[in-house]
Amino acid sequence: MAEKEELKSNSFKHKTMKLKTSFLLLILAVQLLLQAQPVKNNQSFQHSFVKVSSQNPFYFELTNGKTFIPIGANLCWAKDMEVMESYFRKLSENGGNYARIWLNFPAHEIETDYGKINEANLENLDRILGYAEKYNIKIKLCIESFRTIKPGKSFFTKWQYHKDNGGPFENMDEYINTEKGRQAYLDRLEMLRKKFGDHPAIFGWELWNEMNAIESKGLWEWNERMLPKVQAMFPKNMVLQSLGSFDNEAARKDYRFINRLPSNDVAQLHRYLDMGASLDVCKGPVDVLSADAIDELRSYQVQKPMLLAEVGGVKPNHTGPIEVYAADKEGMILHDLLFAPFFTGSAGPGHAWHWDSYIDKNNLWFHFQRFAEAIKGIDPVKEKFVPVKIFQENLRIYALVGIKTILLWCRDSNNDWQVELVNHISPKFLEGETVDLACFSPMGIKSATIYDPWKNKWTKAKKTSFIQLPDFKRSLVIRIDKKQ
Repeated sequence: MAEKEELKSNSFKHKTMKLKTSFLLLILAVQLLLQAQPVKNNQSFQHSFVKVSSQNPFYFELTNGKTFIPIGANLCWAKDMEVMESYFRKLSENGGNYARIWLNFPAHEIETDYGKINEANLENLDRILGYAEKYNIKIKLCIESFRTIKPGKSFFTKWQYHKDNGGPFENMDEYINTEKGRQAYLDRLEMLRKKFGDHPAIFGWELWNEMNAIESKGLWEWNERMLPKVQAMFPKNMVLQSLGSFDNEAARKDYRFINRLPSNDVAQLHRYLDMGASLDVCKGPVDVLSADAIDELRSYQVQKPMLLAEVGGVKPNHTGPIEVYAADKEGMILHDLLFAPFFTGSAGPGHAWHWDSYIDKNNLWFHFQRFAEAIKGIDPVKEKFVPVKIFQENLRIYALVGIKTILLWCRDSNNDWQVELVNHISPKFLEGETVDLACFSPMGIKSATIYDPWKNKWTKAKKTSFIQLPDFKRSLVIRIDKKQ
């Protein structure tokens, strides 16, 4: 009996070992199969780089193959790292995935003494990239923002580069227009590349903030030479450039030149609501000035993504945030600058300035969630959107007409920042408004839904060529599925 029991036991152990071996072989086979899949199917958001879409050059995609719409704001600096993290957290909690950081801000400047690395500030940048990974945000790093080289310290002065402070330069012109100056730029960037080069959390490297504001000639020549050099340093990241607020006709010449350079991966424009601007469009409704900014970029006939990369409201001569921010507790300015660019053909919403004195102070982070909700499930790369504007008696309609989908943002033309925030006239309900869909989808529609971003509420619309809009204040979004 004992021998029989031992045989049974050995047989059971043998079968168990065979099962374990088969199971382990199955696991190994699955792992090998997964490893054999294309890389883009396995890459997460955190490990994917942003690039210009290979299918539609007006939008972005990740290297994992997914379309990327940069929803966010300029978060260029904060009083300390804890506050900076709070900005990233609040943006992420509300659907944001993008931010811009200045590398020339005092707490981020790695070269506080010429040619030497400031380890504490390098650590601050490392922490910021950690926040980007933690909160699923891609960051655009603005490499430089100074405008002059002088001995005295000021926000827009690279004082440590001046000869009186141990640097090699007498002035800004020497820095911009000599080989020594251009090499100094690349040497500083090499310090950053060694630490952060090819980092997937980086949306792209922006060579300069508003470079046409520098106290030197040579803007065109410098960019022609330096953009390709920076591209070569960061082959996995995009490289781009920015110019100052487009608030006068004279800005067009520089804007057209810089944005049409093949080595500039993204067409960008800065614009502000500014009663001191020479262009009238900068003094009017925020949706109009924002949409006009994208129309300006489109007029350059560039086959690349377009962004309204800085937008907000300022006092004349950019002497501070516009006063009406204090009254804008509901965020109608932020709403308009988010929605208008995207619905005019931009690769993303507008990217607001005044993240601290406006967005955070008025607790307006929820507007990023409302924009993300309005476009949820939409792939502009596949839709191949064509932007169209239609004006009705009470509405400015910004439409994106795609292959399968039509998106319309309907803005009350009787309500703007002056009416609501200066004259203190509350937005009225628009009643009985209709939108004729026949011009958008002659084959008819399968379905239509309406989103009220002020209530965060979706409703179904009746499937007819005319859509009866519910009563609403300020704006609505209509989403239409076309008949094919």
